[in-house]
Amino acid sequence: MIGTIALNDILWPLRCAYIGYALDEEHNKKGYMSEALKLMIQYAFITLSLHRIEAGVMPSNVPSLKLLEKHGFEREGLMRKNVHINGHWEDHYHYALINPNDL
Repeated sequence: MIGTIALNDILWPLRCAYIGYALDEEHNKKGYMSEALKLMIQYAFITLSLHRIEAGVMPSNVPSLKLLEKHGFEREGLMRKNVHINGHWEDHYHYALINPNDL
């Protein structure tokens, strides 16, 4: 296994979920996570009929920011001191993708 991707915190009444993913550093820049994200978006919107997928990314994680934007996610704001990582509270950008069938 070289990585993970998952829909988390699915709220059925709102038809939304958070997406999270991680990839072994040795496998970066090979398109694996881009393909996984593409498939997960299709699953979320077509199979599950979700309206919205959300993600949080540290501002310093430029590859992840670019990945989300490549797949149509839009930055909606900054969540200040949102996640405790390695002993520090870290800011995260909040991203979302709306199901194009719901526009």
